[in-house]
Amino acid sequence: MSNGKSRSVIKRIYVPTHVRELPSGERVTVPGHYRKPAES
Repeated sequence: MSNGKSRSVIKRIYVPTHVRELPSGERVTVPGHYRKPAES
């Protein structure tokens, strides 16, 4: 089994551009980027 489909082999996940609103009412634009998936 070397097709890599049997288990999750995602090295990086892409986070699209989004706007976060902080509790203070400030808006922060987070540009699209890759990040390592959270290992649980």
